[in-house]
Amino acid sequence: MYQVLKKEVQDNPLLRMHLLGMRIFGLFIFDGQTAPFLHWFRGVFFSVTFTIFNITQHIDLVSLWGNLDEMTTNAATTLLFTTTVFRLVNFFRNRNTYTTLVAELDDFLWQLMETRVDEEIKIIKRNLKYTKELTIAFWTIALTTGNLMCVQSFILSFIYEPHIVYDPLTNTSQTSFPPVILRSWFPFEDQWEHFYKVYFIQFYSMWVGMIIVPCWHAFIVALMIFAILRLQILNHQFQHIENYICIDAKRSNVEQPKEPKNLINFLTDSLVEQIKIRNYVKQLEKLIAGSIFLDFVVFSVLLCALLFQGSRTKFGVQIIIIICYITTMTVILWMYYWHANDISRHSETLALSLYNSCWYEHDITYQKAVLQIMVCSGREIRMQTGFVIMNLQSFLKILQASYSYFTLLTQVAN
Repeated sequence: MYQVLKKEVQDNPLLRMHLLGMRIFGLFIFDGQTAPFLHWFRGVFFSVTFTIFNITQHIDLVSLWGNLDEMTTNAATTLLFTTTVFRLVNFFRNRNTYTTLVAELDDFLWQLMETRVDEEIKIIKRNLKYTKELTIAFWTIALTTGNLMCVQSFILSFIYEPHIVYDPLTNTSQTSFPPVILRSWFPFEDQWEHFYKVYFIQFYSMWVGMIIVPCWHAFIVALMIFAILRLQILNHQFQHIENYICIDAKRSNVEQPKEPKNLINFLTDSLVEQIKIRNYVKQLEKLIAGSIFLDFVVFSVLLCALLFQGSRTKFGVQIIIIICYITTMTVILWMYYWHANDISRHSETLALSLYNSCWYEHDITYQKAVLQIMVCSGREIRMQTGFVIMNLQSFLKILQASYSYFTLLTQVAN
């Protein structure tokens, strides 16, 4: 029914933090876990209850149709949770594929870390440090946003005085209650009487979201960084090709390498590595293409709703929450498109890295072999979702669209 990862995979230096969160959520099962079915069931339970809550958010959103102020209050989190539900469904459909991908990544990363080339070790350590710092920063922003929303609602429940509010759109008056954490539908009208029941359900849903949203996005970005790491190592090998092959040290004035290969073996291995990287990226693209395309469509509206909500808010803490929320959403988009752009950039420079080596100091046979590698390395690796190419231009288009929608919405509201 589901594959199991080796227990040692949890110690993978690139994925350690991400796998911990996904283990808590019940997405990945590891050797040595007692009653693995219960861990699988926990993941299904969290996912199903989270999906049901998202449905109640959509019901509430539909019930508010026509009231822009209330709709934008509900829209951002509703759309974010909808994209998360889509990712969870996609994960369970491709669970074994994800498990196999992580297992292969773990094996290959440990092989890379066995290198005795100092510069390769530096590249690996630099990427591991970067991934850790990026993950911590992203989790900090996401958890700050979610917890501020929870704390604000809880405190206001004690100090907020219900009062009558007139709605000019419907020409009716209704009692205003303290805000709950998130807008959602519930099967009773007297919100104040059932406030803490609603609060508990929403607190649970919020924490499920705070676990899976940052964990999932950081996990996928870590998989992308692994491709970047391999491309950086390959670029270094091409730039210093003479340190990796058997050549005449007297003629080239190059220090004899510790473990040299002959030119043909190096040529073969480098081409095989490029094919592996390309296949790895395409497999990852296939897994996340649907969710990234949904983000491309949804995040413009999501950021627009947050900007509109912020422009209508006067309360200080709420403004801070909205700023944190916008930052979180922007960072999610940036992480995907920035690192996809990095994959393209590093793949594009492979041929240039070879050109920057000292190929001109060697005989014609060597130069022809280098030319062959350059020709085979000239094809750029691009990540694409539907008709959208994942690069910084696409990221900027989403931000521009969000601002355009915001200005249009503001004009309509005024």
